[in-house]
Amino acid sequence: MGTHHTGYCWHCYEWHGEALRAFAGTPPKGCQGCNRTFDELESLGGSADVRFGFHPKDGIYQVLGKACGCSDAYERKRLDLYGSTPYGQARKLAGAK
Repeated sequence: MGTHHTGYCWHCYEWHGEALRAFAGTPPKGCQGCNRTFDELESLGGSADVRFGFHPKDGIYQVLGKACGCSDAYERKRLDLYGSTPYGQARKLAGAK
């Protein structure tokens, strides 16, 4: 998994940096889950409006694409985080598998 920095895999820590840059207005380079680039996600989604989910994991953020399904899959996998929240209820995540 690479070199560790403060207990995190270096690869994950680099993606955390992508998330922080995105919060500052720079689009992320792609999806951490499936490794598709921004351009690939743009083509996959059929739109220049490429969307991402920024999810907390082990104290850092991960960047997951919406068009590829990685962000939605993570939300369903983490019902402990999202299921009983207003966001989870609006997305109908409660009871999802």
